[in-house]
Amino acid sequence: MKGLVLEKQDKIENNPLKLMDIEDLVPGKNQVKVKVKYCGICRTDLHTIEGDIPLKKSPIIVGHEIVGMVDEIGENVKSFKKGDLVGISWFNGSCGKCKFCKKGKTNFCPEIKLTGWNVDGGYAEYTLVDEDAAFNLNGIKKLDLTCLAPILCPGIAGYNTFKLLEAPKNMAIGLIGFGPTAYYVLKVAKYFGNKVYVSSRSEYHRNEALRNGADFVGNIYEEKPPFKLDGAIIFPPAGDLVEIVLESMEPDGILVLSGITMSKIIIENYHENLWGRTIKTLYHINKKEGEEFLKLVENLNLDIEIELFKLENAVEGLKKLKNGKLKGMNGVIEI
Repeated sequence: MKGLVLEKQDKIENNPLKLMDIEDLVPGKNQVKVKVKYCGICRTDLHTIEGDIPLKKSPIIVGHEIVGMVDEIGENVKSFKKGDLVGISWFNGSCGKCKFCKKGKTNFCPEIKLTGWNVDGGYAEYTLVDEDAAFNLNGIKKLDLTCLAPILCPGIAGYNTFKLLEAPKNMAIGLIGFGPTAYYVLKVAKYFGNKVYVSSRSEYHRNEALRNGADFVGNIYEEKPPFKLDGAIIFPPAGDLVEIVLESMEPDGILVLSGITMSKIIIENYHENLWGRTIKTLYHINKKEGEEFLKLVENLNLDIEIELFKLENAVEGLKKLKNGKLKGMNGVIEI
């Protein structure tokens, strides 16, 4: 089989991914072997490749927005059969025994396996996943397979982030930054009847937010939202945004930081801007909430624009992602 292998972290401009012939995969007793059809290109892949986050496995095949067909199953696998349409996300498995797993918080498991970080991912013709971590996509009929790939990361991560807001209907929610994850949060928030403000420096992204249901758009660096926010999510890894957003929130509001990295956070006015408010972070993703999101996707009118790349051209897609040059909001690799 062929795969794009990262042997040493480096800037994407230096082409650190190498297309190689790799030994064929054999599933373990509880694993599913997946023939990859599509794999989304995620900014976390770029962070991994360029060294913004440390490697957990080297060499590694990145990629964690995977849609494919079951090619082979391990002897203990009961919930999948050959030919099933399957999805693989950032979450690739957990111990199943620790206090977090017993509470259903598999994303906090100290032995968590993460696709494309400490186990090989989807920039390859085949990949492996634990049965308990794979998503059965057979029931999703209305979405093209290319649209299914991004829902496995920005879609599920966005839904997990939305859940952290504890937002029922009729709340005012701020989305700070408008990339793929914010797009899915906007769709979910409007589905549940919330009012949404979107902040972006990009006129294109502000227009996309309005086109997809945002009630108001602006640039929070330049002016405050037109109403107080009950909850907000910051998507860029910009620590200076934290106090700016807190200033625009109700005193019992929840602020969620969605990124895996963040620049320095300084809150100068605790009394006015932090007191009473809650700050949370998205910590990996939860399988249970991923399944909840997948039950919603056909009701969300998802029409996000996608640019396709062949496996051998994946580096071109990553460069476009880095430089904000993708045609649309998501890049997807066709294997």
